[in-house]
Amino acid sequence: MVVVWVLLIVVIACVALWLWAIAPAGKKPDFTEFKKYDYAHRGLHNLDNKVPENSNTAFSLAVLGGFGMEFDLQLTKDKQVVVHHDHSIKRSCGVDKIVTDMTLEELRGYHLFGTEEKVPLFSEVLKIVDGKTPMIIELKGYNDPAELCTLVMKELKDYKGLYCVESFDPRIVRWFKDNRPEIVRGQLMDKMKAGDNGLSASGAFFARKMMTNWYNRPNFEAYNFKFRRFLSMEAARKLLGMQEVSWTLRTEEDYKKARALGNLCIFEKFLPASVEEPGRKRSYEQLLADAKSAAVCSATVQTKE
Repeated sequence: MVVVWVLLIVVIACVALWLWAIAPAGKKPDFTEFKKYDYAHRGLHNLDNKVPENSNTAFSLAVLGGFGMEFDLQLTKDKQVVVHHDHSIKRSCGVDKIVTDMTLEELRGYHLFGTEEKVPLFSEVLKIVDGKTPMIIELKGYNDPAELCTLVMKELKDYKGLYCVESFDPRIVRWFKDNRPEIVRGQLMDKMKAGDNGLSASGAFFARKMMTNWYNRPNFEAYNFKFRRFLSMEAARKLLGMQEVSWTLRTEEDYKKARALGNLCIFEKFLPASVEEPGRKRSYEQLLADAKSAAVCSATVQTKE
């Protein structure tokens, strides 16, 4: 009987430790306004229409379509905050160079995916969005975490719109916990394996099971939707009140599943109908036409003035 009681105590202690490790921040922020939007992954891009990912046109179209947006930040060699996903510009610009090894001037000498678009400055994107729609801002782990976070927050100092931050790098999420706890922060996660982001096999296991949350206490978990079904996620959501963010949704079917779960939805390759106004759904081509029409009208007004 003593052995049984000892085993029971050990099991209870292990479960309690596990729940402590995966728990979100104690104070849950209000996600009501965030949930009114769906989020265009790297902007509302569509290369068939010559609109590349993480471009100013893609962000302008997201605003026009009534969508929020998700995008990626990192630093150039001269410490400019730019919007670009990969550490290298090989995939996006066809040149095998690292963003952090180039000055802004050098980086802007290249074009995105064979279009006229160039890698945007974060400040340019903030002017485009201008508080009209929420942003999910991913900070990449290519730079010194403290330096990147400090420079990003300098850009956001006077910004009045709705936004949250996220990162795969727990150190970045921890920086916000320690330095800007009022900002909604999220831990990005995928089905990590040994070697990903320099992780060992054990490190990858604990990361993908959300057992690094003790370190940074995120407000939400942004998990690859294909791999979200596991015990830690269910426990964190149902028992501990964790807000889930789903990426990247590429079909209406997955979108509907994620929306039914109450998740924030990051999408690409299709246009979900607005949650509040389903009837206003438009095609990508219509959005482009509307954007061009708006640009012509704006140019006409400026000419008259």
